[in-house]
Parts: sequence; C-alpha cells; structure tokens
Amino acid sequence: MNQTVFAQFMELIPRHEFNKCVRRYRGNYRTRHFSCWDQFLSMSFAQ
Repeated sequence: MNQTVFAQFMELIPRHEFNKCVRRYRGNYRTRHFSCWDQFLSMSFAQ
C-alpha cells in the first residue's frame, strides 16, 4: 500500500460513473486541452 493519499481518494470515485455524467451533459464538447476528467483531477489535487 504505497499509494499517496490523493491516489487512494481517486480510487473512491468510479470513473465510469463520472464519464457517464460527462456524456449525458456533453461536458467535453468543444474542449481543446483539458478533458473533464483532467479538470476534475486538477481541482481535486488543488484542494
């Protein structure tokens, strides 16, 4: 168990559920660099 606290926290969030919400609300529509998942990871890490 040599994972960081951040990695352990990210394991709690089901990626497929996140992607399902992104598809439903077209969250990645017209994005260029950061996907919704990348933005979520960045904002979570900043907290």
